[in-house]
Formats: sequence, C-alpha cells, structure tokens
Amino acid sequence: MDLADAYVTFVRHSQDVLRDKVNEEIYIERLFDQWYTSSMNVVCTWLTDRMDLQLHIYQLKTLIRIVKKTYRDFRLQGVLDSTLNSKTYDTIRNRLTVEEATASVSEGGGLQGITMKDSDEEDEEDD
Repeated sequence: MDLADAYVTFVRHSQDVLRDKVNEEIYIERLFDQWYTSSMNVVCTWLTDRMDLQLHIYQLKTLIRIVKKTYRDFRLQGVLDSTLNSKTYDTIRNRLTVEEATASVSEGGGLQGITMKDSDEEDEEDD
C-alpha cells in the first residue's frame, strides 16, 4: 500500500500548494475538475487495455485505494458530483468491484479489508 499512499500524499500536497498559490476560485475549480477527469481517464484506459486479464492482487489493492482516495479528496476540494460520478468513474468502480469479488473468492481474503464498498469508517481509518 506504500505506492498508493505515496500517490495520494503527492496529490493532496499538490492540491494544497495550488490552493495556497492560486487565488482565482473559478480557475481552481476548473483545474481540479480537469485533473480529476484526466486521472480517471488514465485509470479507465489502463483497465480497458487489460480487459481480458485478471488484475494481480497488488494491482487491485493499489487501484482501489487510489481511486477511492482520489474520489474523496477531489470531492472535498469542491469537484461537483456530476464530474465525480461520471461514466468513466462508474466503469472503473464496476470493474474494480468485479475484480474484488473474483479476488475474494480465489485469494481467500487476500484484500485485507481493502474494498470498493463505500464506508466513512474506512476512510477515517486510512487517513
């Protein structure tokens, strides 16, 4: 989970720097919308390229953590629900949910509590 945590920390730090340095709120909102959309597009494209392959447990755990934290952090930054809950995000969420179900059967609990299921308690514990 070190890779996922390092990425999330980098994104959070970058968001804070932008908020501190740029005073134009409309610009920041547009920037964060585009940043979130681009991030989800990259993940979706990566998953689509591997449609015929089952994700390795490490890939799955890392992606679940990154996607959930990215969604949550950009929501806290004011990105609108219409942008957050895009078709791309739904595609990612559905794929990771299916991969999670497959892994839980084949790995016998190898996800160690990492799940796509929404949970405020989980988010608080992970921070």
